[in-house]
Formats: sequence, C-alpha cells, structure tokens
Amino acid sequence: MAPPRCLCAICTCGRHRCPHKPTRIYDNGQQPCLTTEYVEKYPKYSNISPARSLKPKQEYQVHRGKMEGITTFK
Repeated sequence: MAPPRCLCAICTCGRHRCPHKPTRIYDNGQQPCLTTEYVEKYPKYSNISPARSLKPKQEYQVHRGKMEGITTFK
C-alpha cells in the first residue's frame, strides 16, 4: 500500500487548502508594515512640492430665488 498523500498533491480544483501549508491573504505578523507598495515603487522628490489641488473650494451658495415648477421631461 502506498503512503498517504497530502491534499495539496491530490487536489487541483482550488477549493481545498493544504493543512500543512496554510496561506493567508493578510499577514498578521508581530510588526506592522510601515511601507506600502506605492512608497516602495515611487520614490519621494526631495525639493519639489506636490501639485496644488484643482478641486474647487466648497463655499456656501446663497439661495437664488424660487425653484421653477416647469420641467423639460416629456
């Protein structure tokens, strides 16, 4: 009789996990990861400041009168 084989050697469907080699999506290690993929791939520029935002400032808009009751929907 052949020795018992591990599940990872038998199954190729992807639904079963090997109990001897667990894989996790997130590593819950003791030390937090302080770098992200973005920081690793894109270095900082030393003397160049970031571009100014083009997003308009949110200012209060005064009420401009009554709303019309006419619609363009037909």
